[in-house]
Amino acid sequence: MASPIPTAQLFGYPVHLVSLQQAHSVVEAAIQAGQNLQVVTLNPEMIMQGDQDLELGRILKSAGLILPDGAGVVWALKKQGNAIQRLPGIEFSEDLLKWAAEAELPVAIIGATQEALDLAQQTLQQRYPKLQIVYSHHGFFKPGPEEDAIVADCITAQPRIVLVALGVPRQEKWIDQYKERFSGTTFVGVGGSLDVWSGLTQRAPSLMRRLNLEWMYRITSEPWRIKRTYKTLPLFVVKVLLSGGKA
Repeated sequence: MASPIPTAQLFGYPVHLVSLQQAHSVVEAAIQAGQNLQVVTLNPEMIMQGDQDLELGRILKSAGLILPDGAGVVWALKKQGNAIQRLPGIEFSEDLLKWAAEAELPVAIIGATQEALDLAQQTLQQRYPKLQIVYSHHGFFKPGPEEDAIVADCITAQPRIVLVALGVPRQEKWIDQYKERFSGTTFVGVGGSLDVWSGLTQRAPSLMRRLNLEWMYRITSEPWRIKRTYKTLPLFVVKVLLSGGKA
């Protein structure tokens, strides 16, 4: 990259203090330089998982671009005195897709169910008619020959941007495992973004997003998330409070 990215530390995890425009510039510079780049959209749950899963923790700490996605991450960073706004991964990814369409950069999408993938591609093609989706595959594949064939086909398609929606930590580990087999490609773990683009899942109303309450909307609209977050989020909050803003 041309210059160091402004960075804060949160419990040993670097977080890049970037706006949407600055994050976009990092990706554009990497692609122009022919460099592979892994983008992580960091939230508290990922940090807590990374503390338990050392492989995931290593990947999160070594990614080329680490965005403050979760409201809890932004809250903790502000307690440190950092001036930072939340940068949701879905908005960052859509910005990249818009740019890719305008610049005629090939894109690949891997993950989600076949239904969500098909519907999401239809939505994105309607939204950005010039978007070149050169490869796509659902996320329900097995390690071994099936996965090897998917990777080989994706490499052959020569995408410059690959969106991977396999969920945490699988998507981060998948990108880390295969990214160096590509050339000049940016990878973004996009979680449930395909479900939103497909229309099968709704994002929180804009007011809740502006108030950083999107997490609350997700829990109320998808109660199954409570089992996944009821331990990690309270522990993260306690961890931040005990650190006295010096996480």
